[in-house]
Amino acid sequence: MRALLAILLTLWCGAALAQTSPLPTLNRSVSITTGGTFQQIVPAGVGINSVVIQNNNTTTDNCWIELTGIVIAGNTLSTTISSLGGITAAKATILLQPGVSYSRFTGHMPSVTGLVGTCTSSGDSLYVDTQ
Repeated sequence: MRALLAILLTLWCGAALAQTSPLPTLNRSVSITTGGTFQQIVPAGVGINSVVIQNNNTTTDNCWIELTGIVIAGNTLSTTISSLGGITAAKATILLQPGVSYSRFTGHMPSVTGLVGTCTSSGDSLYVDTQ
């Protein structure tokens, strides 16, 4: 009986020790350097578990984001993406109209090439937070 109680107590305590603390939220908000040209938002090689991105602009300026690496920093909205049959970067990305946000909470996303984004005009901004 004591042996069974010791095993159960060990299993119960072990489960409590396996808990992890929450991941910190990192604010990676950016101001667009050159409107219409994609820039790095999350650096290459940084894995993230969740992301929230919002177009902070209150005018008519749209923003575009890309998470898969098909569009890279330096591409413009009109850059042709040959691996997608020749469509433009603007068509291969997620469009965020003013005040609209995108979020993803579906587990770890390895970021081999990083997350990129752009907006219509220089000085526009994107709110970005990651965990």
